[in-house]
Amino acid sequence: MRALLNAGGLKEKDVTLDTIGFNQVEALATDQEDAVVIYVPNEPVVLKSKGYDVYVVRGRRLSQAGLQRADYNEVTMAQNPDLVKRMVQATLHGIQDTIANPNEAYEISKKYVEGLAQQDAKVQMEVLTTSISLWQTERSGYSDPKAWENMQAVLLDMGLLTKPLDLQKAFSNDYLP
Repeated sequence: MRALLNAGGLKEKDVTLDTIGFNQVEALATDQEDAVVIYVPNEPVVLKSKGYDVYVVRGRRLSQAGLQRADYNEVTMAQNPDLVKRMVQATLHGIQDTIANPNEAYEISKKYVEGLAQQDAKVQMEVLTTSISLWQTERSGYSDPKAWENMQAVLLDMGLLTKPLDLQKAFSNDYLP
């Protein structure tokens, strides 16, 4: 949100920010809020299913989903890199299986996602389909160093970072298959 405001030449003081929790759909539907920060595959789909016109302003993709060092304990990475590689491979395999067979993935998820079986299946499948469209990349799991440099520049420009970080320590593609 801050990056989007910055790109438009705005500061936080130019807008009214509210903390609303995870009720974006209700906040928009009841006119409690004029705009909300959302998860692209979820709230727009739910709002459209309820008959609302939705306009989504997407921030430019500053980075792709990748394995970040925060996802794995540095000790585990140093002492058992093969375990980390296998975990990454298993995660990517699960994503590829979901992309290849979303209906089966949805049915399996009903066993593990509390309340999913009681939700509107058509809407939830659209949420999954929209998520899948975001997961499809040229190299699954790869994190583009240029995207990290771009994000760091934005954060420095906004004053959210006071000095550049060593980006080599921020992420790694070393554990990809």
